[in-house]
Amino acid sequence: MNEWKNEDDIKAELRAMTDELRKLREGLRNLVSPPKTHPSREFLHRQSWPAPAEPAPVADDRKPPRRTGPARKKPV
Repeated sequence: MNEWKNEDDIKAELRAMTDELRKLREGLRNLVSPPKTHPSREFLHRQSWPAPAEPAPVADDRKPPRRTGPARKKPV
């Protein structure tokens, strides 16, 4: 029969195995997904233009909506 192990030895083995598993998962994750860049580096290539002094006026060319329901009868 197998000998019984000390509880502290079992916990130490479990910690070592957990650390090894964590490293393996990280390695697999790096193989599958592209490397992540720092979020602030994503915007370095963009040119920062000065904001316009005031926005240009926009004409309201929209027509009022057409009624598509039944015609109303005029009261007599």
